[in-house]
Amino acid sequence: MPQDFTPAELKSWITKLHDPRTPAEELKNLAMTLAHVDHPEALQALEEFRESPRAKEVDWIDCAIEECTYGVLSPSNEREQKDYLRVELWQEYEEELFDKMGQREAATVHKQQLAVEKEFLEKAMAAAPNESIRLQLMMRHSGIDHLIIIAENDRMNLAEEIAGLEFIVEQIERAIESPLYRQHGKREIGAHIHRDCETWLKKRKE
Repeated sequence: MPQDFTPAELKSWITKLHDPRTPAEELKNLAMTLAHVDHPEALQALEEFRESPRAKEVDWIDCAIEECTYGVLSPSNEREQKDYLRVELWQEYEEELFDKMGQREAATVHKQQLAVEKEFLEKAMAAAPNESIRLQLMMRHSGIDHLIIIAENDRMNLAEEIAGLEFIVEQIERAIESPLYRQHGKREIGAHIHRDCETWLKKRKE
């Protein structure tokens, strides 16, 4: 597998990978070669090839992309190590942000449902055929204003949390210095790169 390679060699491999005249067996060799080249252009070439009609001729192209991704995105210096960790934080905070957005939407819909229910019960009470049914409707109606207040408070609290998380996500994104990690990191780190200590790291966070 290539350890040292020239820009000309990399360009040649990529050109042959996309050449429709390249034999299938050579395509497999080229994909294997590029999978072990720690260079963003190699990763991009493999990803573009995966979308081509000939991708089916290399049935392990996804594995090749994962291997190349690992090499390209693995930190090689202190600056990249910090960016790698920032991207992980970026993902974690963004996941929390999306979860809170879902909760806010649920609180909003719940409040709307309660308002509709309140209106319905008020009309039903006025049309109740007897006292027994009217009392049952009154019991259901009696606590609904309180539930509406709770739902609105939940929505407002979640809105404040979302604003804070949006600010954090924005600041983390700005802090990522490497263009490579900006382009690929958020999509790939976590999906393809795993540490041996991942299980213990998860326990510490819990």
